[in-house]
Formats: sequence, C-alpha cells, structure tokens
Amino acid sequence: MTKSNSSILRLATYNVRVPCDKAPNNWEARQPKVINLLNKYNIHIAGLQEATKRQIDGILTDKSWDFVGKAREDGIESGEFSCIIFRKNRFKVLGTDTFWLSETPKVPGSKSWNTACTRICTWAKFKDLETNVQFTHFNTHLDHVSKDAQVNGMKLIIDTMKAVTKDEPVILTGDFNVFPGNKVLEIAGQYLKAAEDITMTPKVGPDYTYNAFTYRETGVTPTHPGPIDYIYLRNNVKVKALYVYNDADEEKLYPSDHFPVVADLIL
Repeated sequence: MTKSNSSILRLATYNVRVPCDKAPNNWEARQPKVINLLNKYNIHIAGLQEATKRQIDGILTDKSWDFVGKAREDGIESGEFSCIIFRKNRFKVLGTDTFWLSETPKVPGSKSWNTACTRICTWAKFKDLETNVQFTHFNTHLDHVSKDAQVNGMKLIIDTMKAVTKDEPVILTGDFNVFPGNKVLEIAGQYLKAAEDITMTPKVGPDYTYNAFTYRETGVTPTHPGPIDYIYLRNNVKVKALYVYNDADEEKLYPSDHFPVVADLIL
C-alpha cells in the first residue's frame, strides 16, 4: 500500500532570539520553553532565525531534531544561523547550501548594500519519508535597517531559487523585518505566494509576530502592529491552516521575542 501524498507537513518560521538577555528572558530559561512549544504543536520542520550554535545544540538535546545551515560570520560556527531544523525520522536531506546576501554570495561574512548586519540564507532539498515528496526549503533573516539590503537580499534569494529548483514544491520562511505592503513582499509575491493569501481557513492568532518580550492581553495594540515573519510558497503547495502561536507561561513570559508562524501544508 502506498502512502497518501496528502499527509500534512507542519512547518514553522521562528525567530528564537539570540542568547543576550538577562533573566527571566535568558536563553537557559527559554530553551526548554522553545523545545516544549515545538513539541506541543508537533512541528515537523522549521526555519529558525537568530539561532547561535549554542542555541541549536540546546534544541538538539531533543534527539528527534537535526539541522542544516552555516553561521553568518565565518561560514562555520561564528554568529547567528538561519538554519533549518527538521525531524530526523520524517525527512532526508538531499542537498543543502548557505549563501550570503551580498554581491559576493559565496564569500563567508560578506556584506553589501549598507546592511547593518551580515545576512544569509540557507536552503535544503528534502525528501519527505512519509509521502516520498521532494521539496526545497529556503530560510532567511533580512536586514533590519537597510532597505536596499532588504530588497536586494530578496532578489538574490529569488534568483537562487530559480537556479537551484525545478518543478518541486518550494518554501521560503523568514523574518523579513518588514510590514505588509512593503516592496520586499511585492518582490517575493511576484514569484511565490504568501501562505496567508492561500490558506483554506482564516489565520488563527494575533496579526503581529514580534512581541518584544512584552505580554499583552488579547486586543491590546502592540508596538509592532503587523507581522514581520512570513511563509511563502511555490509549485502547488496547499495551505490547510495557518497559525500564530502566542503561548506564554504562568508568569506571562514568552519563549522568544517573536511568535512562531506555523502552516499546515499539503505538498
């Protein structure tokens, strides 16, 4: 009996915040909360932003996970990753690479377009072992200051997609650091479809995705009123449901200063 190709793939984009905060938002306190959230919502694969090697190693203490990606400063372990974590029993990696969002994308640590930080994109080709479907997942974190870096970074990501993918499903996750209506999303939308635009059911959760570690009751306007974390798709990927999970603990503390955006996908 062949397995159904309609099996749900639960994918997330999640900025887990670098380990630079003091208690109660220090990484040692947040690590178990991040792991618990990933398990609570049965995430199969996730593009992470701001994860350092120490944080990735911490998440991988849950032995069900593995990851692909390189660090942005030296292409090895120095600095933040835009890594992809995935359940080892669900996916097989067929190929992967990390490139720099610069005029010299193969040069580790390279910067262009007045970017405030070194920026990267990691991609990987996966085989879903439940369905035998192959897909390519890109994950990135665009600059938070330079509009030129944001625009040119997205253009480079799209150009790379065209070069390394064919007719297989394509996924882009990331913290784009822009609100809806921005030119960056217009560029992405010329080649990809926003998950929110094609979900079969209305998105569940708050409209904003950056919480600044500040708990807010439902209906209270945040400092960032719109989303900055996104999921984009191409080549017949269906979105059954879309969620923004704003879980807080009993002390009203969040696992990260961003909420994860989660999509139930049919490839």
